[in-house]
Amino acid sequence: MRRQLQNGAVALVATLIAGCGVGQAVKDSTVEAAKWAFITQVKTMNLDLVSRSSLNTNGAGQSLSTVVRVYQLKTPQAFEQLSYAQLQANDLELLKVDLLATKDVVLRPDASVSLAEPMHVDAEYVGVVALFRNPDKEAVWKLVIPRKQWRETDPVRIEIRDSTLQL
Repeated sequence: MRRQLQNGAVALVATLIAGCGVGQAVKDSTVEAAKWAFITQVKTMNLDLVSRSSLNTNGAGQSLSTVVRVYQLKTPQAFEQLSYAQLQANDLELLKVDLLATKDVVLRPDASVSLAEPMHVDAEYVGVVALFRNPDKEAVWKLVIPRKQWRETDPVRIEIRDSTLQL
């Protein structure tokens, strides 16, 4: 009788321990399902840059190639506040708190470039800057794109014409 009681106690303890693990596994999978459903899961930043024949013109009206710089950022505030000259001269130092990754692309007139870069897990925004010869103060030369944009539009397409970026 005592032996049966011992075996029963061991079986009960084993069942309780196994039950605790099952409960944790169910909890973990529920949390993962909630993250998947409510948090933007973008693993690749697919970006199409399309230029027109009139791009980054010089004084003679000739179209020239331009550098487009793409930043993966934690927050957009510092990026949005920087001037063209600051981004051109000292971007990495000024953005180091928020900067997770960067990529430069040379875009020729009337051409296109497609980027497929891994999206950093902490990146919530992507900043894009076109480094034109003479940036127009009234034109859009930088953009901030929220990570969730890739869930709605993949790839994200940016058209570059004259000295302007257009999403």
